[in-house]
Amino acid sequence: MATSGSSSNPPAISFFGNTPLSTNRAIAASNFLAGDETISIIPSFTYPETIGLISGQVGPFRAGMDTEVPLWMATMLRRRKLAKIIPPSWMDISVLKDVLRFERDPKEASFSPDIPFRHAEISHAILSACRAGSGTGGSGAMGDGGESEVPNADQIKLLLEDIQR
Repeated sequence: MATSGSSSNPPAISFFGNTPLSTNRAIAASNFLAGDETISIIPSFTYPETIGLISGQVGPFRAGMDTEVPLWMATMLRRRKLAKIIPPSWMDISVLKDVLRFERDPKEASFSPDIPFRHAEISHAILSACRAGSGTGGSGAMGDGGESEVPNADQIKLLLEDIQR
């Protein structure tokens, strides 16, 4: 009789059709799909033309004026100190506390409509790009001694971890 031991590999996840993916590949695929979510940034440069991407047009970019770009572009520009990320409205302490209450309510049988499906991947990308939520108090994320784009990043990170559990 076969027993399920802790040494066995977790079951493969079928992500696209019938091809099973390992857990690592499933996580990578989920992160990749989250990269197409649009997010607002404030660029520190001006580029007057739109840029054609497979997912659509982005831009024009005007220094100091917010614009929407895919998450992957927002994090790339942020890491190069070419833009600040505007956190999505759901990355707010009060919203996340409401979501946590909703998720812990035994009467609720569905996920909270207040956060996107790939909220874990999106928030991780934003917090990583801003180097926020690292226990440093959220300062110095832009490299100029300024405040992080994610206010209360440590508390937001903890709330997101609680929601995941």
